[in-house]
Amino acid sequence: MHMSAKRRMRSANVQPHTLTLSTSFAFLILGCILASAPLNAQKTNPCGQAAVNKTQPNIISSAPTEKPGSFYDKNLDVHSNYPVEMRMLDSDCDMETGHRNVFGMPGETDPEHQEAKRCMKILLDLDLPKDNVPQRNADIGNLWIDDSKEYKESRKPEPIFAKIVIAELLRDCVPKESHNKEDDVLGSMALSVVSVPGLGRMPKPIWYEIGKQKIHMNSAVGRPIINRQVASAPIIVMSMATEWRGHLLAWIFTSNDVQIFNEITKSLVKFGDGPWSAMFAANIGPKGSGTSITVLPN
Repeated sequence: MHMSAKRRMRSANVQPHTLTLSTSFAFLILGCILASAPLNAQKTNPCGQAAVNKTQPNIISSAPTEKPGSFYDKNLDVHSNYPVEMRMLDSDCDMETGHRNVFGMPGETDPEHQEAKRCMKILLDLDLPKDNVPQRNADIGNLWIDDSKEYKESRKPEPIFAKIVIAELLRDCVPKESHNKEDDVLGSMALSVVSVPGLGRMPKPIWYEIGKQKIHMNSAVGRPIINRQVASAPIIVMSMATEWRGHLLAWIFTSNDVQIFNEITKSLVKFGDGPWSAMFAANIGPKGSGTSITVLPN
């Protein structure tokens, strides 16, 4: 799969039901994934390693002292394996830091932010610590082309960063008119995260299967607008959504480096007794080692 984007600095054309369903959801996730991104002059993310949750035995976390690279939610019966070099963060801290980075104000004073927090449950929040980052500059390849003088003069080498977020959208936050339109809801979840200003979406979303689980996927590349300023460098964002045993789940992968991005999207997932599968087996950008996927008809 090849995804490319020219210079596009415009607000995304989001469908109406996306706005009513998950605009706040999108910006909450965006804040979370950008909390540690090296964009503009952001401060270092103060959110440290999350502790193992001893009060909720149904959730086995990925703290290094337990099972590096492994996540299992007993209530959902969902396993997810991810690169062992990544670490789990304090998601509450990450969301608040991200909100300040994106909007320049604390989330405590933003009613939409608080409502989004009520509606969304972060199941896993990971980043790639700088000690585990390849010792080279981030390279997004030919996924983003901007020949403007402004961009060329402002573009600076930056370290690699990567994030994985797994989240659940609570059903009581879905508008009543969408209760019987599950595919629309899932499509909106996948679309909303990549529809923020500054990101250029792929022309057509993808609907595919891993095992017997149907996945709605959308992706984007671009320079997101952070605190009313265009980020100095582009990032890649891929968002998937699926329904599993009545739960509306989302996986979000983000990086500023195409090689690392293609590695983290190969994180494995297992729904119940189903097979282990790569969350997204194909590669974006130039052809590589990624496995092809079968896209389902609409």
